[in-house]
Amino acid sequence: MSIRVFIEDNKLLIEYSPDNGVKWIDEIIKTDEEFTLKRTFTFRQQDFYEYNETDDSERTFVIGFIEDGYFRIEKRILDTTQDVLIHTSVRISIKTFISNNDFSIFKRFDRLANQQIIIGGDTYPNSIQEEVFIEIINSLPSATELRYYIDSRITNVLGQYLENVKDSGKAFERYLDRRITLPPFNSLDSLRSYETEKYAFILENLKTMLDNSDSYSENDWQDKILEIILLLYPKYIKCFSEVRINDYYSNPTRTTTRRIDLMLVDSIGNIDVIEIKKPFEFCVITKNTYRDNFTPMKELSGTIMQVEKYLFHLNKWGVNGEKALTLKYQSQLPNELTIKVTNPKGLIIIGRDHNLTESQRFDFEIIKRKYSNIMDIITYDDLLKRLENIINRFITQ
Repeated sequence: MSIRVFIEDNKLLIEYSPDNGVKWIDEIIKTDEEFTLKRTFTFRQQDFYEYNETDDSERTFVIGFIEDGYFRIEKRILDTTQDVLIHTSVRISIKTFISNNDFSIFKRFDRLANQQIIIGGDTYPNSIQEEVFIEIINSLPSATELRYYIDSRITNVLGQYLENVKDSGKAFERYLDRRITLPPFNSLDSLRSYETEKYAFILENLKTMLDNSDSYSENDWQDKILEIILLLYPKYIKCFSEVRINDYYSNPTRTTTRRIDLMLVDSIGNIDVIEIKKPFEFCVITKNTYRDNFTPMKELSGTIMQVEKYLFHLNKWGVNGEKALTLKYQSQLPNELTIKVTNPKGLIIIGRDHNLTESQRFDFEIIKRKYSNIMDIITYDDLLKRLENIINRFITQ
């Protein structure tokens, strides 16, 4: 089967060559019925172009006529509410009309815009310029992307109930990472739709994870949250686990080692420490007050102390630590990138705060700000709010 759009005799034509011949098309049209091609073009007998009954390999139809510098395509043919106008300077192909997933582009435009669609030229003030139109077409999801998306949605649910379900969500994220269908652009406007979809996908997955957190092991939970963190903090290019660092102070007679669960490396080699805890409801601040103050829960205060010690020992290790860490992880770092211990900071992902009272929230904010010079303390509800704010920013811009 082949479909070709071309221009002849000042007419816009479409040539259709089905694998099973054209007699069935002739039979439909001879009975005064309509023939619809690829769910996009609807033809009648009058639309034939130079009809030759003896040719059983292809049929050619007229889809547009030149009028004042534009090809006018009747609304009857495209099933739109108004005729579509395409300037004669626009490069036209079958992809101008039909998406990768076999849906009518102009029918979808017409439904969403609720006004006449005009492509190219400068006669009409509301015309869509050719380069913008091409950007829109190229940004539409392919059949492969839709398949990845559907698989990820299904396996995300199945994974909550069945063992050994393939993690299609990672496959979808990898596909999005290497997707290069967007053409060169003059502004960031062309990325907004993609970014909105990406962060909406992350937000939906995080909500599902929080609803089913008990079904994850500690390690699996850390791995999945880390993927989200690396997307929210794109300055980090690598994360290493179980990182051994020297401790010169715990035992005065010999050097001991400590293990950092997760160490982040940014694009110029600076390192930070991250601790990811599972989202228990009541682990950040006490329910009762001590001298009229809410205080950190043991889980939070212990994690803060743990991160403070990591940062302390990293700073004391200094230049020797930089050399040791660079040597150990050199093969996993970009060429010539060296690890730098430059006042590393901590990042703690812990607990929920959506059920806190206003007084608890106030005291919890004081606690967070107390440590803000050396670490960020983020709850899972903070992550949800950040994702929602990012999505709203792209939508409202």
